[in-house]
Amino acid sequence: MYWALLLVVVCTCSIKADVLRVCAQCQVQSVEDAVARAQAGDTIFIESGLYRNTHATISKSLIIIGRNRPVLDGDGRGTVLTISGASVHIRGIVIANTGYSAVEDRAGILLLDSYNSTIQDVATQHCAFGVILYRSANCRVENINAIGTGAKESQSGNGIHLWKSPSCTVVQCNIRQHRDGLYFEFSRGCNIAECISTNNMRYGLHFMFSDSNVYRKNRFEQNGAGVAVMYSQHVRMESNIFADNWGPSSYGLLLKDISRSTVFGNVFRSNTVGIYMEGSNQTTIVANIFHSNGWALKALGSCSDDTVCSNDFIANTFDVLSNTSSSEFYCDGNYWEQYRGYDLDHDGYGDVPYRPVSVFSILVERIPMAVLLLRSFIVELLAYMERAIPSLIPVQLVDRKPCMMPIATKTTRNQYRWKVSSMCLSTHGIGVYERRADGH
Repeated sequence: MYWALLLVVVCTCSIKADVLRVCAQCQVQSVEDAVARAQAGDTIFIESGLYRNTHATISKSLIIIGRNRPVLDGDGRGTVLTISGASVHIRGIVIANTGYSAVEDRAGILLLDSYNSTIQDVATQHCAFGVILYRSANCRVENINAIGTGAKESQSGNGIHLWKSPSCTVVQCNIRQHRDGLYFEFSRGCNIAECISTNNMRYGLHFMFSDSNVYRKNRFEQNGAGVAVMYSQHVRMESNIFADNWGPSSYGLLLKDISRSTVFGNVFRSNTVGIYMEGSNQTTIVANIFHSNGWALKALGSCSDDTVCSNDFIANTFDVLSNTSSSEFYCDGNYWEQYRGYDLDHDGYGDVPYRPVSVFSILVERIPMAVLLLRSFIVELLAYMERAIPSLIPVQLVDRKPCMMPIATKTTRNQYRWKVSSMCLSTHGIGVYERRADGH
């Protein structure tokens, strides 16, 4: 729809704006020449073909459209397209081979001090960085297929990289084989939706000092270290999938020094740690599915005033681990597959509170080799002893109304529907009673 309207504008303004064609048989045979000839408001059509050694700087408002996926090849000599003007719109091209440099960030497309620009339907192949935005506001990056070099981490860049670029939108992008799939730093008020970030060397998503961002309906799978969210507040992560992030330092989601944020309606499946929280405060974790993780949730003692309610904990080796005996958590209305209580009044909630931290999980954290005893009788014995005489597990970390049945139900559209507990809604103002999220 956006590009249809844009083409209408181009057609209606054709009296004032020129249209330039770039091809091997045209009068203009290079992108650099077309940009030099064009005036602000002009449209450049790049015909199908291979354009070697392309390195163009665009400092005026232009529309650049590729026909039949032309390839702009940097021949390993640096950034291919640099955009420093406002309202530059690029669509339908393939960019390849920026090469790597230890002294500069080489990108398929670099937006530098730009604003109100759009990059759509672009593929980057064997580029150190796919798309970079430096100090560029109100830009839109959509339908980018970024495949990195696959080189080692120290010689690779990020798929989509934002620095001091507020109020930007990144949607429907597919990133793989980069250092970090998506990277945001000092970029607040951004919206990231429906992206797939997989098989990246470090993080599928990595952002720092970026407040008030929304991440919705993304998939982060099989990345070296999962997803890291650091030093930010008022972040909302909703309806995402974090899956198959395995390794000694891998997490589905790392929350470090995060405050006043919401993790809602996500699926954490088959990760070493589903969520790892350090220095988190006033963060709400509600209506998520934790399935088949090593540890579903790890929360350090530096966390405070956090909420964990109406989540499903299913088939995890350990549900919750805390390194302190005085965790400040509000925990209510979760479903714990390992809960062994009863419901005599048939209200759907267990009559006996549940403490999700086990003595054995604490033992494994301190002595990793103890995991060899996981299925032994001594583990069950420790659990029964701790229920009778609690001493090591956090006293405050207790679910006083554990659900007897899973909270999430799968809909016919391959989505999940949650029924959030009324206590959680009234106390923490989640705002809705039933929500859906994509999932497997």
